[in-house]
Amino acid sequence: MVWQLWEGQARFRRSLEQVANDVLDAAGVDIDPRAFLVALPISPDGDVLVEPQRGHFDRTILKQASTLATRRLNKLVRDGELDDDSQAHLAALESRTRRRVVADKLDAAARATGRVHFVGLGVRIGEHLAFPVLALHADPWQELPQLPDDADDAFLTARSFQEAVVTTVLDVASRELDRQSPGQVVRADTEAVLRAAADSFVSAVVARTGQDHAFGAMQAFDAVAATRYEGRAGKGTLVLAPAADDTVTRIITLEHPVPIGRTRGLRKILELSGPGLHLLCDGREVYGLGTFDNGARGHTFGVRISGDGSWELWDDDVPFLRVDNGIPVMPRDLLDEDEFAITVERVFPNVSARNARILWRVAVACSQQAHGTMLVVHPEADREAARLLPQAYAITPTRLSDRALEAATSIDGAVLVSPDGRCHAVGVILDGLATGTGDPARGARFSSAIRYLAGAGKGAMVIIVSEDGRIDLLPKSKRRVRRATVQRAVDRLVTTAAEGEDPEAFTRADRAVEKIEFYLNQEQCDAVNAAREAVESREWGEARVRRQYIPIAPDPAMDDSYFVDRATLNDEE
Repeated sequence: MVWQLWEGQARFRRSLEQVANDVLDAAGVDIDPRAFLVALPISPDGDVLVEPQRGHFDRTILKQASTLATRRLNKLVRDGELDDDSQAHLAALESRTRRRVVADKLDAAARATGRVHFVGLGVRIGEHLAFPVLALHADPWQELPQLPDDADDAFLTARSFQEAVVTTVLDVASRELDRQSPGQVVRADTEAVLRAAADSFVSAVVARTGQDHAFGAMQAFDAVAATRYEGRAGKGTLVLAPAADDTVTRIITLEHPVPIGRTRGLRKILELSGPGLHLLCDGREVYGLGTFDNGARGHTFGVRISGDGSWELWDDDVPFLRVDNGIPVMPRDLLDEDEFAITVERVFPNVSARNARILWRVAVACSQQAHGTMLVVHPEADREAARLLPQAYAITPTRLSDRALEAATSIDGAVLVSPDGRCHAVGVILDGLATGTGDPARGARFSSAIRYLAGAGKGAMVIIVSEDGRIDLLPKSKRRVRRATVQRAVDRLVTTAAEGEDPEAFTRADRAVEKIEFYLNQEQCDAVNAAREAVESREWGEARVRRQYIPIAPDPAMDDSYFVDRATLNDEE
């Protein structure tokens, strides 16, 4: 049996896995991808080739893919479901039908369960049709937001941004295979892949609203989000709905609709939108202003412009995509309750559960303000309010209602509260020391908070709500994890290092440990250092290849509050 189609196929597969991992990380998708190469024989008598060759799949099941793909394609042609019978269309349909069938067969043939498979376009190499494949853990993948499958879509329209990212990476790999001599390395610019994936997904969403030729929608949304009107950043919502949609109620109808490609015109009429009123857009032009009946619609796709280059794509109340200054990512919660609870517990260890809930309510109310603001929680808020006079308006300590809090955040400066949720001052101008830390790309509020926490604000907690809707919680805090999760990652690294038979398995285990190094104790750090040193020495002795590892040590900021589960008696001993 021939196991190698071309020299360098193993390196090609490894580079595909690395590119996929890098791009998914940049997109905000925390899933460990596995890459494979699957080659189906052209001849019925040929053998199925899988790289790596460790028996991950039942080749007998995979061999059925070619026959099944032909049957499905013939059925589509017989049933007359083709909108276009040109040779180019038929060739594309055949290729993509085969791609979907191979993905189904990989799911059935996988000896390890719990993964979902995505397949790139097949490329003929010799007497085989080769497909790049990415396998992802099914459970975390299915927890991500995605649109329902389109049964009528024979061309695999992306159901989510993350799916478009995976498909785009596979397309890059297929193009690398489709050379006169197949490539040995998959190379991709991460930002270019993310933008191409987002463009594909946005176009797919617009097509679902009935506009098949609305290319350039993402570029239009980027442009209007970055454009100011009379010095103001743009804020507003466009609802994607065809002009004939009877679930839409028009308040204003434009006799001359505004094309979304006319950035200045679109930015100007964005000023018309507001709470409960949205620009109505068919994907190519804005035709009015109005409301919609959410319950009567299968989907309500909306583009929420938050200004200064930021916008999000939503379906009803589910966010699918966020773009900041042209860089697409997965949306994240504006304010994570678990992260907030960890920070409160760490900064104010004596705060009661009731007061912690009050602080959370105040924080949520601040995060929902339409404009930028800052909330400072200080353990000695009364003294701090007096110290900061006259650059603050001190008030009688009281717990503010949402309406009062909205008023308090409408003026420049921070809102100062104590750990029991009582407000002591508004319009606070913070002082502080230049520290050399922070992010020069961030705004004045973020930099001011960094300086304040380094000086008189040490021991306080700050929530920064930026004009673009971004929210930061300082000081930064790590998520809580289970002790067993950390120990399993260390044990897996030690085991793969000791076996020494699978360098890729060690690389994956090492990558997993890198993500949780913050949580390691001294014993675990020693085990990781020893395992890495053993692999480093073995590879140098066998192939004169040296991995450069820096010994790790326990992080001084780590303590038991970062663990979800309490220490057992054995742990304490």
